Formats: sequence, structure tokens, C-alpha cells
Amino acid sequence: LEDSLIIHRVGLIKPAEPIVLTAAWSAHRAQAFDACRYLMEELKARAPFWKKEVTESGERWVHNDLEQSS
Repeated sequence: LEDSLIIHRVGLIKPAEPIVLTAAWSAHRAQAFDACRYLMEELKARAPFWKKEVTESGERWVHNDLEQSS
């Protein structure tokens, strides 16, 4: 793996809009795919994002219930 990149949008994002981009630079395709998969899983497990769902009935904060491994 030569390099990697994560871009995560912030602000008001509508349902089904793209929110995250992961990219990996590698000499081999399989290694790049594995790296992107790893980046997404780590992002979901470790990044301190807060999500507020806004619906017609109101707003609520959604908590990340994933436990981080120590």
C-alpha cells in the first residue's frame, strides 16, 4: 500500500447522498480493496461523528453503539 485518503462530509446531508470517500493507492488491486474496506470499518468504529436525524416529526441524535476494541 502506497497511500490512502479518507474524505467525510459534514453538515446537512440528505438521505442517500454520498457522505464518505475512501481511496487507496497500491500496486495490486486486491490490496487497495482490502485497504478501503479496512479504512471504512475503522472510520465507523473510531471516528467521533455525531449524527442528527431530522424528520417531519422532529429531530433526534443517533448514537454509535459500536464498541471499540481495546
